[in-house]
Parts: sequence; structure tokens; C-alpha cells
Amino acid sequence: MLGLFWPASPQKLWLPPSQLRVEAMWWLLMCHKVQFRGTSPPSHTIIITTLKEWICSQHETVQEYNSLPGEDVLLTDRYTQLLIVEKHRQQEEREKEIRIRGPSFFGARTMEYKSTTVEQFFRPNDRGDVPKAVILQGNSGHGKSFTTQKIILDWASGSLYQGQFELILHLRCNELNHMFKEGAKKSVVDVVSCSEKCTPLVLKNLKDSPQKVLFIIDGFDELQFPVSEIHKSSVKDLSTPAPVEAILSALLKGSVLSECFLLVSTRPTASDKLSKLLKRPQRCTEILGFSEEGVHEYFKRFCKNEQVWRKALSSLKANETLFTSCFIPVICWIVCIVFKEQLQKNVEMTDGLETTTSIFVHFVSILLKHHCQGLGQPVPDLLRSLGQLAERGIREQQVLFEKESVLSTVSDPASVPFLCKFLLKERVEMKEMFSFMHLSFQEFFTALHYTSDQDEERVKELLRSIKQHEDRAHLLPIIQFLFGLSNVKVMQDLRKLQLKHNPSMQAQLKEWVIKLIENNEDSGKSDMMLFALHCLYELHEEEFVRRAMEAWGVMTFESIPLTRTDCWVLLYCLQCCLTIRSLQLTDCNITAEKLRMLQPALSRCQELGLDVCNLSDVDVSDLISAVEEGKTLSHLGVQNSSLSDESVQQVLSALCRQESVGGVWLSVKTITLSTAESLLCFLKSTQTVELVGLAVRNFGDSSPESESSGMMLAVILPEISAITLREITCGFQQLRRLEENSLEYDGRVDGLMAYVSSLPDLKGVSLEYDGRVDGLMACVSSLADLKGVGLWAGCLTEVWANRILSLIRACPHLHQARSLEYDGRVDGLMACVSSLADLKGVGLWAGCLTEVWANRILSLIRACPHLHQARFEAAVFDEEWESEAGLLLEEGIHLLQEAQMPPGCTITLEGKRCRKTVDPCRRRRDWKLSCNEEVEMEIPSEEEESSSEEEMEIPSEEEEIPSEEEMEILVEEETAGELDRLQEAHRPQKKKKKKCALM
Repeated sequence: MLGLFWPASPQKLWLPPSQLRVEAMWWLLMCHKVQFRGTSPPSHTIIITTLKEWICSQHETVQEYNSLPGEDVLLTDRYTQLLIVEKHRQQEEREKEIRIRGPSFFGARTMEYKSTTVEQFFRPNDRGDVPKAVILQGNSGHGKSFTTQKIILDWASGSLYQGQFELILHLRCNELNHMFKEGAKKSVVDVVSCSEKCTPLVLKNLKDSPQKVLFIIDGFDELQFPVSEIHKSSVKDLSTPAPVEAILSALLKGSVLSECFLLVSTRPTASDKLSKLLKRPQRCTEILGFSEEGVHEYFKRFCKNEQVWRKALSSLKANETLFTSCFIPVICWIVCIVFKEQLQKNVEMTDGLETTTSIFVHFVSILLKHHCQGLGQPVPDLLRSLGQLAERGIREQQVLFEKESVLSTVSDPASVPFLCKFLLKERVEMKEMFSFMHLSFQEFFTALHYTSDQDEERVKELLRSIKQHEDRAHLLPIIQFLFGLSNVKVMQDLRKLQLKHNPSMQAQLKEWVIKLIENNEDSGKSDMMLFALHCLYELHEEEFVRRAMEAWGVMTFESIPLTRTDCWVLLYCLQCCLTIRSLQLTDCNITAEKLRMLQPALSRCQELGLDVCNLSDVDVSDLISAVEEGKTLSHLGVQNSSLSDESVQQVLSALCRQESVGGVWLSVKTITLSTAESLLCFLKSTQTVELVGLAVRNFGDSSPESESSGMMLAVILPEISAITLREITCGFQQLRRLEENSLEYDGRVDGLMAYVSSLPDLKGVSLEYDGRVDGLMACVSSLADLKGVGLWAGCLTEVWANRILSLIRACPHLHQARSLEYDGRVDGLMACVSSLADLKGVGLWAGCLTEVWANRILSLIRACPHLHQARFEAAVFDEEWESEAGLLLEEGIHLLQEAQMPPGCTITLEGKRCRKTVDPCRRRRDWKLSCNEEVEMEIPSEEEESSSEEEMEIPSEEEEIPSEEEMEILVEEETAGELDRLQEAHRPQKKKKKKCALM
């Protein structure tokens, strides 16, 4: 305040307005001590404007946790829109949110919760009532104080609550605590003036227009007042001196300034107490932290430089657990600080973040220092009790804790910032529940408990349980955090928290992970090997990581989708190796983004097998950089992509520079003569070709003008000539130019198939078709050495049955034919099969054994005198082409049992049979009922001495290999699913050596 000279008796002081500071002007005006010489006193509007300018100067900057004296940042450079909801979440919603991770975590919250904004806090509710008090609850570090400061700044700046509130007053509860400790009685005027540096000018608004005043009370959970005393408020006016707790109670309950509005922030641990004190009507809101878009926006604001924030965000997303944790603004801030330090030290951004464990340790340290005022127990005791609670929950796979359970380990859970409290309705009562902020924090505190426990056997027992029980996957994150807590730098940070560390734990973990790698290297357990990499990453000890990777040898990951986190961890471990001998990544969902991430390590591999997917032409340079040159390329697959002719030539050119090349699969936009010539050149230079696949695929585009006809032809040849490639290519190009479903198209297909059939060295053909041309012709009967054929069409008609029969008759070595989609018209096919005089065995699959199917089986047996084995399997297929046993109806079983079987012929039935003796299941759709059990039964001929019906356990699912004179027919009575799924399930095996395909 401005110091002024006051005469002993005069009642007026004459000063020019320019010499009065704002604060002094307000105070003097309200005390009527000042008259302005040469001008009239400033209006009320001018004074309020001046007040807002002062508020802006006081609230436009913030100090961060690591700010030095005098250091601050603009609030607008940090504040990011938070996800605020107006909903009490149910137990199932909370449990689901706590357990999920990664992008699905953010997606679930966005879909399930309708967000609100600060602009809507005081809108009318469903009944039309405007709330007088709004509760803004949120866990520690979620941005409550930042939000209240931003509200005040926006109001003073003229962008919020204009016309709604003429005055906003800010009361910080930590300042009220100091007043409480002083013990002096104060009036409402004193409390307001002290908190906001207000002058009596503010009282004019409080008296004249209280309905235009908003009190923001920040940090109700930090109050150190006894709740019982707050209830005893007796303050009735603005000037009566009273204890500070009584004044606060009067404001909250509305016994004073009842027309004013309130916005009170608190942690959920105190929200129920607050609600009982507040005047009504009320609105309760909750800050859930950042949405995924909020995390992106925060990185933009913090890093400013677009290239920097994009790299930082990409690194963050590579760590699924850490990315999930960034819904907490404090975690987000810590991550950004780490990146900032890396830039200052000129560390490459590709070196990645610190470990997840180290970020969590920073988070715990910050909350203990800045959000644990009045903690009633030493920090080591608090962390130990939290660890015990977390470990018990992990052991019982529990994430929500009842109050009594929490009190058994944590003496005052309401004061602990790491726990979240919420209320649930339980019939006629309310139940208090607690949880950690997320399952990952519960896992961290569990690991912290093991770390500080001096009993060496506890860690050994934990590690043994993983080896002995495969159902202990929920314990794997604990072990991963244990590796992180064994990092040298992290152990130093733990000592600052006065936590003891098990001295033998690091040696135990290192020995365990080496044995894990050695024991699982040849077992095909890619998931456990991937887990070992995550453990090594958290340990972050380069020398030991190198030694562990040397014990690995050939690294093979097959049919296990790698996340960005997995790729980042794999990159770190590979970069620790002096040499990378062999890496096989087969069907691991390596996208363009993941390919770029792994490129520095892939280029160093001596031997590499790689499948990538969803590449575009712009990604080809990354693929070429990854394969480099001079290496043994066991296989390269580019799937679900649309490479141009130029890109194909670039890839093939790069492959020519390798020491050796195995199988190559490239998914292309179209097949041209130039593509064929490039492929031929590559084949001649490498001399490693067994299979050539030509594909023009675009199943998503059904227009006649599309480049693709939706067909794929794969031809297996010992050698291939330029003429062969050109002829097939021209055939496909002609097909592309024709409209669908036209007779001309069908004729061209016939011509192309006839040409392919005439190739003298043809060993096999697979024709896949998308159902858009009903008249597709197939003439491959001249293939003398054909051993298998797969046919896909929209429906199985009698015409198609005749085609299948023609193939069987013309190809003596054909032992398996499959037709995978069926519309119920199979009699034609069965009649054709019945004409095979030398048929010795047949396998039939259908959704259900009915009387109709039983008659078909009997007709087939009677027509084929040499048939000695007929096997019928009832099978129902889902959209993923996974089968489950269908029903064997009693009508079909009875008909087969009563029939006279020819000598030497046995019928085997496999499926589900109803156990009910009375009113058994009679409908095909009843196959899922619990009364049905899986059986396998044989119906022998009359001369065989065996029981008429025998039920036994279903044998293993090993596929039987039929003889050359046996044939299997698969008939499914419902649509089998999408063509792409079938193509994936039945495509040629990639592991055959020396293959090249264009798909």
C-alpha cells in the first residue's frame, strides 16, 4: 500500500489522481478521505476496470514446481483445457477406467462421459434452477488450482462470465489456515481484504449487488479447521468479528451473503463433507485430467516448436503406461521437463524418455513435497503402508477398496494424495470407496513395497510364481517396476525419500532375466521374450543389457502384434548390442510408423526377416533404409499396401544388393508389364524363386472404373519366363477394363484360366475370388501334378459341383478340395461325388447332422462300393473363421444306426449331442445350450463286433492327412465371413525358402 501523510485533525487529503496507486485509491475512496483536485472522483466502472487490470497482473503468471526465485511462466503458456464431467461414476465405470491403458483409456473416457466446461458451471439445471454453489473436485495434480486461477484471469480479461458476475473474489484455503493459526477474530471484510488485497471498495458490490459476486474458494481439502467448529457458525453480517472458521462456514452455508455464488475446489476425499456444508442448489463437477487431445495440446504449448513437440509426443506414445499416466497434468509436466533437459544437453530425441519407473518416482516426490501439507506420519511409513495396500489388492486382483480395508493399513487416507475417494450408493446407504489413481500406480507402489522389504525370500517367491504359473500375468508389471527401481539413478532418488532398498534384489533380478531368456529362446514364447526386453529397458543398464542380448542369439517374434511401446523397447535393447546377428519379425503388425522407429536397429541386422503392413509409396524409402544392403534377408513381406510400379522397382533394386534373399511378398496397386519385367530381372539376378504371385486387389472399391478387379492369382513354378509373366499380366489388364458381371468378363476369365492351365511346369494354383462375378470360370483340369486346390465363390451350385468333380477326375494326385461358402444346394455336389467308383474315404462338414444329411451319407455309402470310412463333423463357424462343434440331432443319429451298413464301412460322427432323454434338442440353433456335450461316436458295419454306439473323448485337433484316394469336402451352411479373412487363413506358407510374390 502507498504510504501517506495524515494530518492530525483534517478530514480531507488533497492529492492528484496520478500520484495514487490503485490499492490506495480504492481504500481512500471508500473511506471518503480523498477529494480529487480539478476533477470529479472516478466512476465505479473505472474502479472495477482498474481492479481487473490489477488482477490480471497478479494472475497472468505461475510458478512451477522447479521454478527458481523470480522465475515464472505465463499461465496461458501452460493451461490446457481439462476433461471436466458432471456425473457420479458407477463402480463398474471406475474399475474399467482404472484397468485400461493406452489410447483405449482416453477413448473410453471420451465415449462414456459427457464433458462440461467452466462456462456452463452456473447454467440452469434440468429443473430450471441456477446452482448457487458449484463443487469442482479433482485428485492431486489434476489441475484444480490452475483452473480456478484461469477462471479469475479470464474474467478479469473480459472473456468469461461477462454480464453474469461484476466481481470475483479469490480465497485460498492455505492462507485461511494461517489466519486460523493466528487465532484473531476477523470480519468478513477483513477476510476478503486479506485474501485478495481488496479494499472497502469491494464492499459496495457486496452490499448493492451480491447476486453479481462470485467467491472462488480454492483447496477446501487443505483446511486445517475442525469440521465440528465450522458447523457452529453464527456470523450474520459483514462487519461482525468472528473466528475465521465461522466466517468461512457462514459463506459456505449462505447465512451471510446468501445471494452470492460459490465455486469451491477440493479433492474427492473431502467432497462429501463440503456438500453437507454448502448452500443449495448445488452442482458437482469433477476434473478427470487431460483427454488425449489435451495431452497433445499441452505438448504444443510447452514445446512451442512444432518439430520438437511432435518428436516428444511420438516418444511418449511409444510408452503405453506413461502415455496413459499423462492424463494427470503433473505427469505431463514432468515428461515435458525431461524432454527439455534432453534438448539443453543436445541429446538426440530418439534416445527416448527416461524409464516409466523414474517418471513415477518424480511424480511421487512432487506430490509428497507440494500436496501433503499436514501429513500425520513420516514419509517412509506412508509409502510402506501404501505399498501394503497396493500389494494386497494386486494379490487379490482388486482395484477398488472399501474404507475399512484401507484403514487397516493407511491411518488417514483422506490426507494421502495418491488415493482417490468416491461414494457409491448401496441400497439405502452410501459407501465410501478408495482406489489408486490408476492400476499402474497400484503396481508401482506394490513394487516399491517389495523394494523396501528386507526379506530376500519375498522377491524370490514372486519370481518363482511367474515361472510356475502361467496365469500370473497380472504380476508381470510388478516385476517390470522392480527392474526400474533397481536402476542406479532411481535408487538414489529413493534414498532422498528415506526409503531403504533391498541390497540383493538387483542381483536376483539379473540372474532371473538371463535364465528367462535362455529358457525361452527356443520355446516360441514370444510374449515372454518381449517381457524380458521391457525388464531390460526399465533397468536401463547398458552393459548388462548387452550381455543379456548376447545370450539371446536369434531373436524371433512371430504372430505377436508389437505396440509402439514394444518397438521402442526393442530398439533400445538392440542399440545396446555391438552386433545384431538375426532378427525375425513375422506378422508383428509393423506399420510405417513402427518401421521408422525400428529403422536404426534393423539396418544393422546381419540376418533379417521382416513383415510390414499398410505402407504407401512415401514409406518405401524407410523400408529400403531398414533392409540396407549386404545382409541375409530370409523374407520380406509388404502386406495390405498399394505400392506403385516405381516403388516396386525401388524395392526390388534394393533386394538385388542383399547377400541372399528368401521369400518376398509385395502388395501392389496394379500389375503392369513394367512390374513384370522388374520382377523378372530380380528373379534372374537372384535365382531364388519358387513362387510368383501376381495380385490386383482393391476389395473396398466395387466401381467398374477402379484399378482393381478384386482378384489374386498365385502360381508356383520352378522357372518363369518373360512370356509367362507378360501373358498373365495382359490377361489381368484386360479383365480390369471390363465392367463387372458382364459375359465378356466371364469369357476373359475363362480364357485366362485356360492359358494358366496350359503351362507345362505348373505345380499348383490358388484362385481367390470376391463374389462380384457369378460366372467366374475355372479350367485347371489339365494340371497333372495338382495336389490341392482352394475355390472361393458366392455360393455352391450344381454348376460349381460339376467343376469340382471335373478337377477331381482330371487330377489323379489331387487329395483335397475345399469349397468354403454354401447356400444349401449341395445335392448336385453329393451326386457327383457318389459317381467316384474308387472313393475310399470322405470327410463331410456341416453345421448340423439332420435327417437330410443322414440320407445323403447313406446314399454316398451305397453308391461307392470301396468306401470304408465316412466321417461327418458338425461345425459352426464364426466371423473370425473359428469353428465350434455343432449339433448331432437324434433324428440323424437314429437313421444312421438303423440303416444296414455295407461290410467294412464305418461312419464316424463328431459334434455335440443332447444329454436329455426326454425332449432332446431338435433345432440347429440350440447348439450353444448347456445340455449338449461334445462326443465322437462310431457306427460300424453289421459284421464288425463293436457296440452300436460308442461315445468317447474328443481326440486332439491334429489335422489328418488323407491318402491320394481320399477327398474332404467342407460345407458350411452359413456365410463363412469376409473374403479377406479367408485369404489370410489360407494363403501360401511364408516360411518356404526362396519365394517371390507380387500381391
